[in-house]
Amino acid sequence: MAERPTSHGLGIGHGSLIDYHDGTVEYRQTGKLMPAFKVLMHDISGFSVRQFTREDRRRFGALSGHQVLSVQGSGTTLAEVPVLYGTAEKIEQWFRMQPGFLSSRQVSAPPNRDGMSVADELTKLAQLRDAGILSPEEFAAQKAKLLG
Repeated sequence: MAERPTSHGLGIGHGSLIDYHDGTVEYRQTGKLMPAFKVLMHDISGFSVRQFTREDRRRFGALSGHQVLSVQGSGTTLAEVPVLYGTAEKIEQWFRMQPGFLSSRQVSAPPNRDGMSVADELTKLAQLRDAGILSPEEFAAQKAKLLG
């Protein structure tokens, strides 16, 4: 039998987060029956908050006194929702306290400072080797370092 979802209240007026214990979490605003967003926890890479704009007022129909919380992941915005001041911080804090949040991420190679791809770097190293600037051993060591 599946485990029942657990509701985590964020305080008066801030809504609640519902954990389905399968990695799915939804946010419900106070007084609303439908979730404002529902995401897989392992898809989330970060959060951002911005001030409410006129466009947001048209889009969300929310009043002033709101911020817009963006849930980000996989290079895109997974969800965007208007929240009261202080709610975004509570949501982010709750996610960051969960075991496994961001811990299952693979550490990616640091980006190249000059914007070169790994293939470009290898080509450059091969040219240095062919010109006699790098020994074959130095080339092999640098290649292994680049390829991880």
